[in-house]
Amino acid sequence: MENRNIFWGVLLVAVGGLFILDNMDLINFSFSALVGLWPLLLVLWGISILPMKAVYKTVGGLLIAVFALVYASTSDKTFWWQDHIIDKFDKNVHMDYGHDDDDYDDEEETYYTFIFDEEEDDNITEAKLNMDVAAGKFRIDEPTTEHIIDFGAYSNIGPYTGNMVMNGNSAEIHIDLEDGVVKNGTNRNKASIKLNPKIDWDLNLNIGAADFRADLRKFKVSKVDIDGGASAIRVKIGDLQKETYIKIDAGAASIRIDIPEGAACKVDSKSFLVDLELDNFQKNEEGDYVTSNYDESDQKITINIDAAISKLKVDRYSKQ
Repeated sequence: MENRNIFWGVLLVAVGGLFILDNMDLINFSFSALVGLWPLLLVLWGISILPMKAVYKTVGGLLIAVFALVYASTSDKTFWWQDHIIDKFDKNVHMDYGHDDDDYDDEEETYYTFIFDEEEDDNITEAKLNMDVAAGKFRIDEPTTEHIIDFGAYSNIGPYTGNMVMNGNSAEIHIDLEDGVVKNGTNRNKASIKLNPKIDWDLNLNIGAADFRADLRKFKVSKVDIDGGASAIRVKIGDLQKETYIKIDAGAASIRIDIPEGAACKVDSKSFLVDLELDNFQKNEEGDYVTSNYDESDQKITINIDAAISKLKVDRYSKQ
């Protein structure tokens, strides 16, 4: 067996295992920190062309790979903010400042906890959420029935601000990370977002280099606009909305969108660098990829992808 096959085999198994353990919240693995170590590819390339025995090249490459994986695992990705905030406050915006006790006294790390909650208003039937949150780990899944939105975050890269403007039956919500300073391998920026299921939502999300997952099956969502960097993005669409438009502008990203089994879907991707994994799609005369039931289905989902070297997978799920 060639040494290079051993190297790539061990590396792929290790990376895959780390992602699995991170998804199970057993360890903390930062994809963005790993991407930040791209210069190590030049080092590996240099080792590969050095005039030395193949076994030495393999050992050197494995040592560098181990260093990169350990470094990328130094970012805490569990929801630490849940241990630092309480459940009920009198106001809509709540900030707390503290220090990380694990740091040395002369290099204390400031952390911020933030809650933004707006009381439910029966007059509000539609809302737009604008988020500008730099980089981190973000989740949208559970609904809130007492508020229009519940947003809770824990961060060490800067404080959050939030406000909401109402106009008739609509509301526009802005949540921003102010003066965020992203540091490779040491970022703690996690947020959990709960939406009101009675409201029609428009999501405009600037997430940077992020691990973003949104299970939107319980919500009526007409538009999802995501602007990200080197990101892992997963969005699951439900069947409560007849038409949903999804636009993703990203760098090197892994994108997965789950849609209901009976929904029709059209994918518009003009980038040749996007690896498309589409089940039961056909290319039409305009160059778009559409499902065979696009003209007949009552529910239509349109996906527009503008990305660099990325992978897009559109998968179908049944309600069972």
